[in-house]
Amino acid sequence: MIEILILYILSKYDSTIYKVRKLIEEKFFMYASPSLGTINPALKRLETLSCVEFESKMTDGGMLSKTYKITPFGLKYLKDAILSFEFKNKSNVLNNVSILLCVSDVLEEDEEKKELNKTLLNHLLLLKKEIDDALLNPYNMYEPMQKAVIKKELLTVESLIEVLQ
Repeated sequence: MIEILILYILSKYDSTIYKVRKLIEEKFFMYASPSLGTINPALKRLETLSCVEFESKMTDGGMLSKTYKITPFGLKYLKDAILSFEFKNKSNVLNNVSILLCVSDVLEEDEEKKELNKTLLNHLLLLKKEIDDALLNPYNMYEPMQKAVIKKELLTVESLIEVLQ
């Protein structure tokens, strides 16, 4: 997911690593807050894949600074990464769906947007069923606060399902 976030930011702004981090935190504060230790290796991977390139400059303070920008291949890679995102961890489905919806404006073709929405809707419907089943399972003896939190998440899932339908 970090590569999607970085490429999305670079599709909008040419940025230093520090600005990439700041913009991710500003735009995706509810869903992601990566450290420079996470962003730097991801940027290096993306550079190796020719998804990003950088220009080095000396700052006024005499420091070497790299300004990254996305390449045309990087934009294609971003779109492919959004459309082929693999949901591996059930506990992150809601978060990942939210991020993918937020970055979906880079998809230009209506067919791509429909494909993404269908995929996201399917994952949300599966999550809703699992939540419903868990709440109805008499062997799951949830405490009142646990049940309240789960029901709140269920409302969020149902809300996103409505948006996608």
